Amino acid sequence: MRLCCCIIALLLMACARGKGTGPMVFDDGAVPVVSVEDPPPDTADLRAVRWHLLFAIESHALGQTQQAQESLDAAIGILADLDEHDALTDTTQAMRLGLEIEQAYLSLLPHLEHLPPDSHLPLLLEGLSKEKIETLPADAEPLGLIHRLGRRCDMPIDANDRVVASLHFFQTRGRKTFAIWLQRAGRYRTLITDILQREGMPSDLFYLAVIESGLNPRAYSRSRAVGLWQFMAHTGRMMGLKRTHWIDERRDPIKATEAAARYLKDLFAEFGDWRLALAAYNAGPGRVRRTIARAGTNDYWQLDLPRETKNYVPLFMAATVIAKDPQLFGFKPQAEEPPFAYEAVELPKDWQYVDLKSAAQLLGIERQVLHDLNPELRQDITPPGSRPPYVLRVPPGKGQILLNQYASLPVSPGVAVHQYQVQRGDTISGIAQTFGVSTRVIAAANSLRNPNFIRPRQILYIPISAAPRAKQGRTSKSGEMYTVQSGDTLWELARRFAV
Repeated sequence: MRLCCCIIALLLMACARGKGTGPMVFDDGAVPVVSVEDPPPDTADLRAVRWHLLFAIESHALGQTQQAQESLDAAIGILADLDEHDALTDTTQAMRLGLEIEQAYLSLLPHLEHLPPDSHLPLLLEGLSKEKIETLPADAEPLGLIHRLGRRCDMPIDANDRVVASLHFFQTRGRKTFAIWLQRAGRYRTLITDILQREGMPSDLFYLAVIESGLNPRAYSRSRAVGLWQFMAHTGRMMGLKRTHWIDERRDPIKATEAAARYLKDLFAEFGDWRLALAAYNAGPGRVRRTIARAGTNDYWQLDLPRETKNYVPLFMAATVIAKDPQLFGFKPQAEEPPFAYEAVELPKDWQYVDLKSAAQLLGIERQVLHDLNPELRQDITPPGSRPPYVLRVPPGKGQILLNQYASLPVSPGVAVHQYQVQRGDTISGIAQTFGVSTRVIAAANSLRNPNFIRPRQILYIPISAAPRAKQGRTSKSGEMYTVQSGDTLWELARRFAV
């Protein structure tokens, strides 16, 4: 019965999406078939994402709204974690899964009394679209509040019916979400506003990061935009943000804010109006240019932009207004998170990398603390052989301890990083023995949560202490890469690599 309900729900969702959008379900050659009759997979991969998605659709069909929401949150959480650690084996399937998760969430949205605390921006914008837009008299109280608080803002704030609807949304269905944002604001406000002011930008652009990511540096969207400012990969590259197996600077709060400030400055220079600049940040400058050309006006409120972008600017204005006096809008006073504080440590040139687990143990802190201070790091080690030396953030007062004590640990002196493609029958211990490294090094360099689970064709990055004798394969940006040939065995590789 449960499986039948799930199949019916899938068919209904596929029909609702229309004929032109393609099938809903996925290429079973890339993502193994799973059944909701089975227990959830014990591995955090695309198969697990699909299981949670199907279970959520089934739960929704059975009227189990809370269970459906929890399963969708689990699915997007696994996707985000895979992307963060460069562990997505099929990015096309990941994007399709992300789209289906969003579609499932949107179908669930009318049944949710409150949005989840870490709601993704498309959910907020869709939730806002359900708000009733009422024509208010000029002396209506909400308009008066906007006028009064708008004078305290350094961004243009318009008092109109659509901004009022956004205020109402944050006071009702979006209340829990906004309360979490207010709490997180203390962690990043000073950091972000200092950068904005240094770039000559309005400090209230801080609230753009608030609505984009909820001030979560690990925020992840179905289109694979990440970080506080939700940069897509191509926009991040355009603004100078690096993305490798080892780091993703879109996730770094400082580097991403500097890039966002430059990008917003460019958009404002082009459009000459902050409303249009914000619309371009959301929809892309090309779309805004074309819309202006068709409409013959550059009045944001008169443009026929996509619904998401129409809601984007009012949502930003409402968030900015509420943040000026939250209690005036019914939000209870609450303690903010402490500021983002750290000590920057330039790693010595003779340290090829730092293992975050070992460093955390030396410093007497949890490994997650180092990940939280260095969210750009995608693996459990710093980039091997980084030049210039990598700068690691540690809690204040811990820098000298790291420099004094970490050097006493045995660290591989080599700088070569090799890529190995997993073959059927391989084990981590066998691969480690072949390359002359510990299983811990391989697990840390690839953030393997379960070192006993590796997949054929999976690429493993392996820091080794000596260059290989053979010159097989080709060179990549991450180091030398040997491409495994048909018939290769680990014993033969061990001979070739002299280990």
